[in-house]
Amino acid sequence: MIRFTPLLCAVLLLAGCDKPAPPNAVPAVVVSLPATQTAFLALPRTGAASDRFCEQFKTYDRFDNWQGKVRDLRVSTLDGTADMAITLGQGIRLEALVRKTDPAYAAVMALRLGQSVTFSSQFQHSNNDSECIYYNGPFGVRLSAIKSI
Repeated sequence: MIRFTPLLCAVLLLAGCDKPAPPNAVPAVVVSLPATQTAFLALPRTGAASDRFCEQFKTYDRFDNWQGKVRDLRVSTLDGTADMAITLGQGIRLEALVRKTDPAYAAVMALRLGQSVTFSSQFQHSNNDSECIYYNGPFGVRLSAIKSI
């Protein structure tokens, strides 16, 4: 025999109630990438076409308003320099050393891991052809501006 306690009655009553409809889903905002970032991500990094990667990579110098996510952020205990890595997508990452005197330093220090960012920068191309062998980076950059999205 089942005993109907007040708690059991309440549970049974609630189980029979209609559940409220979920609020209308807000469509995700689709942010398109800048054309230069899309073209950079499309550079061939595998197969026979990858032989031309270095030649094409060197045509990229300054870029504005690219988008990515903060992958790593470390700050030196010696001089406060921030070592930051940003993922662009497709396994590509950029790396920047940001000194306390750099204009972007305060903005970098306000970021969190995994945070989406938009940034402007310049490739260093310091290693010439040797940098090109690392098709997924890290590619050295000098940040001129960065902000969270």
